[in-house]
Amino acid sequence: MGKIEVLGKWNLQTADWSTQITEKQRGRSSSIGVYEDIIVNPTEGINYIIIALGSRVEDHSKDYATIKEKEISVNKIISYFSKQNKNIAIRTFLMDADAPIKEDAKLIANYIDSLANQETTSTINLIGVSKCGTMSFYVPKFFTSPKSYKKTNIYTIASPFTGTKMASPKIFYPEVRKLISSIIGDTKLTEQIYQKLISIYEGISSNSHMDYDIAIPGGVPEEKSSIYDESFIRDIFTEENIAAVERLNSYQNFITGIDKKTLPEAIKTGNTTGVGLCIIDKLFFEETSDGLVPTKEQHKVEEVLTGNNFKTHTLTSAHHDVIGTPRQLNEVLWNVTDTIEEQEERKIYSKKA
Repeated sequence: MGKIEVLGKWNLQTADWSTQITEKQRGRSSSIGVYEDIIVNPTEGINYIIIALGSRVEDHSKDYATIKEKEISVNKIISYFSKQNKNIAIRTFLMDADAPIKEDAKLIANYIDSLANQETTSTINLIGVSKCGTMSFYVPKFFTSPKSYKKTNIYTIASPFTGTKMASPKIFYPEVRKLISSIIGDTKLTEQIYQKLISIYEGISSNSHMDYDIAIPGGVPEEKSSIYDESFIRDIFTEENIAAVERLNSYQNFITGIDKKTLPEAIKTGNTTGVGLCIIDKLFFEETSDGLVPTKEQHKVEEVLTGNNFKTHTLTSAHHDVIGTPRQLNEVLWNVTDTIEEQEERKIYSKKA
């Protein structure tokens, strides 16, 4: 069982982080899930693994104070690293429901600074999935400690670097209506079904920055402008962000995309989320996607990064639920382990030199 540590709660009215947080607000606060460390050699440093999936405390915890290891597949991550003969500290980052994603990036940057300044910290590995992949691209800009750049590796997965229409009501909603109409015709029933589907969609959404900030620029209605930061996607590849990312020990981007093998695998393994993503891909995307993000948009980072610390990986037959798919998750974690080992080897070599 993990423990939830609150970093802060964003106040939309005052546009800052609240110092006083109610019990109810804990469920929608920016928080860290802390799990028991895996220590195999007390004399060696600790490697931090931070999983940022793009979900909230209330999605994974009933009491807002504890979080089960099966949530966010942490049990599978623990199982993997328990076999690697390394000191590992696993953490999960849970987003604030109301804060602009840039503000969440600042909080996680401060958290990484605090870890990097500890002598016992060997490496910090931030794994950002989907919206947290785009968030992670902002994080290095907010580091205040040089040690954070030296010790940190960032891995982005299935990231909507140019936004996604699934978070863009002005683009996505008309497509939903068009689909329903194509099936049953333009009738009163069409409107009823449409309104019901939109109600369900908005019922699982935060209806705030953490979803709307990854919209395609211009894809959010004017009446929601107070909970939408259009500059987040528009300015993601600024020179300042790029320069900060290139100072990291390493930055790796994982590409996802559905092909003819994806749906059979999801059905065989009982991954209902994966099945749903394959259906969404079929209904709403003409180009290759993972069910939420077009594959070509995930490649956009390759147009701005050219440094030796940058790598791209392709996860074959992959839908958007990478963390929930053992084959995909293990491939990501293998690369994380390989990166940690490379850092360890360079440290040993530099001491000998």
